[in-house]
Amino acid sequence: MMRAFAIVLAISAPASAYNEAIHALITRTALPQREVLVQPPTQADLDAFRALVCKTCKDAWQLKEFLMLDPAARVHGFDLTPDDATPMTATELLARASRWPDDDERNRHRYLRDAKTHEIVKASDGSPMPYDPATLDFGSLTGTTSQGHAHYGLVDGPLSDDPSVLKTDPARFAVPPTAHAYGAEFAQLYTDLALIAANSGLPSAQWLTLTFEGAAFHHLEDLANQIHTVQVGIYEFFQSAFIQSKLQDVKTLGGLFGERKSLKQIGLRLIANHHLMSEDLFAKHVGTPQMPPDAGFDAISGPQFGLALAKALIAQSSREGPDVYRLAWHFSTPTLRDGVNGHEYDGDKGDDPDDFVDHSKRAEIDQFYALELRGVRRAANVLRAWQRRFDAEHERADPALLKRVAVERIDALLVPYHEQAAKRRASYRPARDERLGVAWGYPVAAAVLLATAFGLIWARLSKRS
Repeated sequence: MMRAFAIVLAISAPASAYNEAIHALITRTALPQREVLVQPPTQADLDAFRALVCKTCKDAWQLKEFLMLDPAARVHGFDLTPDDATPMTATELLARASRWPDDDERNRHRYLRDAKTHEIVKASDGSPMPYDPATLDFGSLTGTTSQGHAHYGLVDGPLSDDPSVLKTDPARFAVPPTAHAYGAEFAQLYTDLALIAANSGLPSAQWLTLTFEGAAFHHLEDLANQIHTVQVGIYEFFQSAFIQSKLQDVKTLGGLFGERKSLKQIGLRLIANHHLMSEDLFAKHVGTPQMPPDAGFDAISGPQFGLALAKALIAQSSREGPDVYRLAWHFSTPTLRDGVNGHEYDGDKGDDPDDFVDHSKRAEIDQFYALELRGVRRAANVLRAWQRRFDAEHERADPALLKRVAVERIDALLVPYHEQAAKRRASYRPARDERLGVAWGYPVAAAVLLATAFGLIWARLSKRS
């Protein structure tokens, strides 16, 4: 039964790893300040850059779709945006660009759209058809969770959906076990786009380079946040969700006198509550941390250094992700651990994370901050290693060769991906309505118990008379 309840889950945890301000903070603090003004691109620059990346993409829509982005989003580096109105310093541009993959929502709403009309294609039940059904392994098709597939990163396989693995090796637990997140691939994809921009010869080459550098930094920073390298995190979430769902069934007589809550609904609320609260708590109290240099990532080399650095981060962060979740579970208030009637945390609606922390759990809170700071410092050192590798690659390589090789790497990733996504769409079946009907076994069992009790009382009274 424990295996069965794990297998039915489709994980939909929040997808914004660090608070957007933390992305900018890490980026500003990790690298030297550069006060030179950078000129934004014109539409002609963006068109020319598109032609360098994808000769068959006739417009920005097709290019964004090819790059696994939402083509309907206005994306920095591919579309003109209000941020292009005036020049800014290189440091400010890089810091802003490290937030933009969240801010412009480029990884959300991955619908299949008609090539001519751009209208959303409908599935057999009338719901939107996903461009790639595999994105649903990390979230829904809309909202914050719809970008999870691009902002998470799991360890290389094998993975398992056996709950015993969630107990003993949470980093290797995934539902389904074929789940794959593209955080590491996006780090490399933006690295290649930055290399192409740096060698493009365009008037706005520096602006485009920094924009894609910032995007690569964003995904590396995401993977330094430990809870973005485990899909579920800890067994306690689903053990508690299982118990709460059964208690709710008993309380409502299987939904006859109230709403039932499924294991999935409760489990996802517990994950979301602790994911979002922990991120906001750290963002509120981090201040300006010291970022001591560490050459631990300098040994990573090779042409795909964005991907290699991302995977090195995942290997380290995934060992700490369960600890971050477990600490948050221990010091959260009971209302966040109640997935039925408790509070649904949402910092965007004004929730203060300190209101949902048991501050008497000082030891657990201190351990939590120590782990979070370790992740931030690790992110800063990865950015430094990335910058050193990028500068060396850009300075010594032949520009034409570098651009050609970067485009070849992009094609080698994306052409097979789109073929596989088409195959997954061909076998896609929309999920059933998750609303739970009445579980008649509960009222029937209650009726039987009442009838039995009444029969025993009647028999005793009859015997006395």
